[in-house]
Amino acid sequence: MKTMLLDDIKDYLEQNDIGTFGADLFIGQIPPSPDDCIALFEYAGEPPDLHWNGEYPGLQVIARAKKYTDARSKIEQVKNVLHGVVEETINGTRYLLIHARQSPETLGKDENGRQLFVVNFRIIKEVS
Repeated sequence: MKTMLLDDIKDYLEQNDIGTFGADLFIGQIPPSPDDCIALFEYAGEPPDLHWNGEYPGLQVIARAKKYTDARSKIEQVKNVLHGVVEETINGTRYLLIHARQSPETLGKDENGRQLFVVNFRIIKEVS
C-alpha cells in the first residue's frame, strides 16, 4: 500500500522519539493545543523528472512552544533527525535524500504568544 509523504515523515519522527502523533505531532495543521507541538506540511517542491519515476516534494516543519528555547530546541531536533537521510525506506517508500533547505528560522509568536520555528526540507523519493 502506498503511503503519503507526511505519514512517512510522521512515522520516521515517531521512531526517532521526536513526537507522538495526535499528542504533540500533527499533519497539515497546528491545533490550538497543546502549546508545545510539531506540525508537518507539504508544499510545492521541484518539477518531476522526465526520465525517472521519482518525486521532489517540499516538506515544511513548524515547532511551537511557550518558551523560545523550547521551540528552538525542538526544531533543531527535527532538523538533526531528517537532514542527511540517504537511501532510507520508510513504510515501503524509498527516500533517496532528505536535506534541510536552510537552518531553522523563527516565525515570531502566534496569536497566543507562543514561539514558532520553521525548517524546510528538499526530498527525493521513488514512486512505485
